[in-house]
Amino acid sequence: MKPSIAIIGAGLAGLTLARELRAHAEITLFEKARGLGGRMSTRRRDQHRWDHGAQFFTARSRAFKALLKPFIETGAVVEWQPNITTLSPDQAPYKRPWFEPHYVAAPGMNGLLKAMSPGLNITLQTRVETLEQQNGQWRLFDDQGKCLGEFDWVISSAPLPQTEALLPLAADTWAGFDMQPCYALMLKVDDQDLPVWDAAQVNDSPLRWIAFNHRLPGRNRNLGAVVAHSTADWAGAHLEDDQEQVKHTLTAEFCALTGVSPQAVQEAQLHRWRYALATEVENDPVGYVLDAERKLAACGDWCLGGRVEAAFSSGHRLAARLRQLL
Repeated sequence: MKPSIAIIGAGLAGLTLARELRAHAEITLFEKARGLGGRMSTRRRDQHRWDHGAQFFTARSRAFKALLKPFIETGAVVEWQPNITTLSPDQAPYKRPWFEPHYVAAPGMNGLLKAMSPGLNITLQTRVETLEQQNGQWRLFDDQGKCLGEFDWVISSAPLPQTEALLPLAADTWAGFDMQPCYALMLKVDDQDLPVWDAAQVNDSPLRWIAFNHRLPGRNRNLGAVVAHSTADWAGAHLEDDQEQVKHTLTAEFCALTGVSPQAVQEAQLHRWRYALATEVENDPVGYVLDAERKLAACGDWCLGGRVEAAFSSGHRLAARLRQLL
């Protein structure tokens, strides 16, 4: 009989782990959101779409390139070749070259995860709140106290603070890992009112990144959708501020940097990512957390210092180790 595994979180790390272990275990994924994605999720409003988390990804490892190959062939993943500029309040813009391929999923960043999910047992809109060990198995309970089942293993691919709160592991397990916040500003602006460049790295500003999301491959170019991300430091200093004021401040900063008229902004939304950016970790990290005796584990981009590929690599490494143990 195959062992049973509960995976908390259906982002890239969790889906990678589930796909690579499904021949060896009975796997159930629990995702608190309405859809797949985590920080690769896509916000919708009417016909507009904003990729308000990860904007793109690179592929440097052989394993990640192998994962992407069939999805590139089907068009679920597309290379992105944007016109990139650099902005700052006190300097003229200048072009910013990229020296390696950058990719996006289509028609939204969560498209890669949707393409990876067929055949997996995923329960959406379910927040795993607590664990309880009984007779050698882990019982999972949601935020209403309802039992979600009993499992041999529990693995969290949720952000670090949520994983730390959920898994009953020693405090020093999490030493060396950290995550920082970020604001995502989502604007509706007609394309003709925007500059000619497609995305910008921003210096010396509360904003660090601006992308004209509708110009990414596979999007509707007629529906202007802007995503602007704040710096982690600015988000941390203003995390509990009035959210309408934060939205107003960042919108004004976007207009000042880009020259877009405030009157051209038809609508503004704000998303507060409390756990957005993983900090760098030690030089040669294992890439996951594992207590084999208690059958608890964790993976995610925070185990390897951030980036989309780090989420894949963490799940991939943990899957290899668990195949040995199972």
